Amino acid sequence: MKPSATTQVLSETTTKGRSKNTAPPGTDYTLLVRRLEKAVLENPENARVREVLARQVVWQKLPVPQALEWASLAQIAGLPDTALEIYGFLTENDPDNAGIWEPYIRLLDILDYRTRLSSAAALAGRYLTREEIAAWISGKSEPADSPRRMDPDLAAAEDPFARMHAWQALLDRFMDLFAGRDDVFARQWADKNEGKSGYVPVRRPMDKADLEEHLKGLKTYGIYLMAQDATVQCGIIDADLVKPLRITPRKQADQARIKKEQVYMITRIRESSRELGLTPLVEVSGGKGFHFWYFTDRPVAASVMRKALAGLVDPLRKDLSCFELEVFPKQDQLSGKGFGNLVKLPLGIHRLSGKRSYFPECVKKEIPLQLAFLEKVEKADSRKFTSGPKTAATSKLVTHPNLEALTKEYPGLFELQRLCPPLGQLIALAREGRGLRVREEKILFQTLGFLPDGKKILHYLFQHDPEYNSHMVDYKLSRLRGTPLGCKRIHSLTAATVDFCDIRPDHTGYIHPLIQVQAWQKMDEKKTPVSGKVQNLTQAVENLKIAIQQVERFLS
Repeated sequence: MKPSATTQVLSETTTKGRSKNTAPPGTDYTLLVRRLEKAVLENPENARVREVLARQVVWQKLPVPQALEWASLAQIAGLPDTALEIYGFLTENDPDNAGIWEPYIRLLDILDYRTRLSSAAALAGRYLTREEIAAWISGKSEPADSPRRMDPDLAAAEDPFARMHAWQALLDRFMDLFAGRDDVFARQWADKNEGKSGYVPVRRPMDKADLEEHLKGLKTYGIYLMAQDATVQCGIIDADLVKPLRITPRKQADQARIKKEQVYMITRIRESSRELGLTPLVEVSGGKGFHFWYFTDRPVAASVMRKALAGLVDPLRKDLSCFELEVFPKQDQLSGKGFGNLVKLPLGIHRLSGKRSYFPECVKKEIPLQLAFLEKVEKADSRKFTSGPKTAATSKLVTHPNLEALTKEYPGLFELQRLCPPLGQLIALAREGRGLRVREEKILFQTLGFLPDGKKILHYLFQHDPEYNSHMVDYKLSRLRGTPLGCKRIHSLTAATVDFCDIRPDHTGYIHPLIQVQAWQKMDEKKTPVSGKVQNLTQAVENLKIAIQQVERFLS
């Protein structure tokens, strides 16, 4: 119904000719940068987004503050060389600006480009002091994105001890949540020539200085989840793209399939978790997928955490074709002299890809704001993990209290979201207001539209779209003819590569998703025709309910 952020960005970056070093007078690129930021956060590996980021003819026009944001977005999208190219361009045009040199030199240091780092440091030395440059390389200076540097005007009036205390409190909160074994942690290494990376143990407790190195991007650390007594304070569901889809650039069809499944997967995990009283913290891992973090108020046995998370993952695993799911910890007990499985800490930079992980629920990507977001995260009662596996494994329908009213109001919708993954992905996209393609809208209309309450369901779904048009929805419904779309046709239109479900044909031998829905079964079994007056009255009541929903939406 609406163009994606990526499409809007592409349309606004189409230009002819060579750019100048500065933007034309009066030109404001704020909207362009904000839309691009949204597109990057939606999917940092989108090939079209990366194409826009790499367009020299665009970023050369930007004012310095926005060009620096552009370089940061390029780094998030896995284009560190583009970010370096932008920094190099900016330093040539504004060589005495320390705000440009700092991220440039820090990134060269992170990527271990020693020759280029030496040349850049020597050039910067013509305009800046050696001490300042050395501090960026050694990591002794205050972070570029620390609270004081984020708002200098506020910092000038703020007590230095209060600033230091606030920063330390953010670090304490991070270390309290992401707690693992307390006598050892791990440092990531990478061999860029070989394209390999791994971890080596650091045999001492992790301290705040280590964490600050991690947050600055100077080093990247991970934690061993299991303590020596086989307990854990947090667990993770790790969702990685399957190997065939990790190759970039991807085909447009593959990218669309990943986007749909990603929204569906996150929605399913969140709602299934909430039914058990758990709220995962979602992290874009910076590598090839997502981490869903679960925190407990008291240590629990690794076996308890593992079984609880496996109970959430097992019903979902068969419904995914783009992502593969793993649960951490993987073991119930430590064996031999090993430390067990480790997980990279959030907000660090992957040494091989150059990408920084982040929490997508926090709109701003600056480190202090990402850290402050953690203050909202709550640890779950440890007893909820003990009862989790049985509840999760036997639950047939997601009925979190916040969704209970909706489940009762639209039972067919939530049945289909669970039972038919291809449809469930489209339903999740619509509920998120992401905007559907014409083909995807057609699938929803030609399946949900045949349910007894199909009109009400479709209005509910499409009203989440900013460009929702109730009359257009009614018009498309009026043109429905024939029978619901069959499973084979849906799989073809959605490019589904896996036959997710095992459905028996109806009495005519035709296979379609609605066979699984109770409302359709009752309608199919009904023999007595409904009188015209009763049918018209029922339709009038449904129209009134839809009108009330639209008024409520307008008033809110």
